Amino acid sequence: MIPIYEPCFNGNEKKYLIDCIDSSWISSQGKYIVKFEKALAEFHNMKHAIVTSNCTTALHLSLKALGIGHGDEVICPDLTFIAPANMVILSGAKLVLVDIDPESLTIAPSLLEEKITKQTKAIIVVHQFGHAAHMDEIMSLAEKYDLKIIEDNAESIGARYKGKLLGTFGDVSTYSFFGNKIITTGEGGAVLTNDDNIAIKCRELRDHGMSHKQKYHHIDLGYNYRMTNMQAAIGLAQIEKLDEILALRNQQMHFYYKILANVDGIKLRKYADWCDPVHWMMTITLDEQYDRDKFLDYMKNNRIDCRQMINPVHHADHFKLKYSDSDFYHSVNISKQSLHLPSGLGLTKEQLKKTVENTIYFPICCPSHSYPHMRGLWSEGGPERIIALPVGVLSVGVRCG
Repeated sequence: MIPIYEPCFNGNEKKYLIDCIDSSWISSQGKYIVKFEKALAEFHNMKHAIVTSNCTTALHLSLKALGIGHGDEVICPDLTFIAPANMVILSGAKLVLVDIDPESLTIAPSLLEEKITKQTKAIIVVHQFGHAAHMDEIMSLAEKYDLKIIEDNAESIGARYKGKLLGTFGDVSTYSFFGNKIITTGEGGAVLTNDDNIAIKCRELRDHGMSHKQKYHHIDLGYNYRMTNMQAAIGLAQIEKLDEILALRNQQMHFYYKILANVDGIKLRKYADWCDPVHWMMTITLDEQYDRDKFLDYMKNNRIDCRQMINPVHHADHFKLKYSDSDFYHSVNISKQSLHLPSGLGLTKEQLKKTVENTIYFPICCPSHSYPHMRGLWSEGGPERIIALPVGVLSVGVRCG
């Protein structure tokens, strides 16, 4: 089976992990936590990085550190992994969902202002699948209405908006280091901020509400949201090669786009001129006359692991009675028709070639003989071989080895 994703461990991961084990500092204290936090902050030119057990807990810490709770409202995009929405509810605030912009797949700035009330305290901005949200419009509204901005940068570390790194616009930003993210610690997350008080609050809440000034003096109702030193050891090795990882991912994206850009029935995501994206997952959207789930079954039968797009937040059982599909046209339709192709850096040329061959040849969606502009890619024997892939876009160095 061609995997949807595999982490890339070809740096100092084993070295640092063994050193961590040999030192006996394997829990939530140790030099690698300090070093990983420092490296994250320095990469973003931010004052503080607070590593956590995952991005969900990082979001929860951010909301709590900003003082958001009962009586407050928080705006969030409808098409996102459900964690931000759940954390709003668990913080005691009211969730306000907004449809997405169909091109960037991020929160639609044109719909934001009408959702702002006197109770609105924050907007969670999700930089979706490596693409920036519309930050000028969002920051303008935040200034106009005195709102806090939380950037969910789980999938977009290293991406830029008009030259500025994502995660550096808002009051806080959060990151995921899950196994399928751009860099990984297995499970893990982080909060970044330039605000000293927010950083202190996050550190205290992360560690059972313990005072940063006096050990075992608990000043708040806190949580155990800490990262282990072993996870941080892997994270440090990962961030050391972040530039290389981003470059390889972008080469892979270029390969996919080169082959699939003109295939009828498949829409590729358009990247805005103001965004320098990163490649997290290769996302395609099928035209509405085609069945996305049949495509997934077809690929699985050909031993290619793909993933359906996340569901809209308002489709979750605990939200669906409060919202209607008619309010989220783009979120509903893009989710229904979209999926991710294999995107790991461990993919070989042969695996990538097989993936695009089967994507193009999916008999219900895109039989090759229906598309004259594709005929030059096929041998007379059918879908088994593409005659002339533009292999120049996939250099020998693309694979993580």
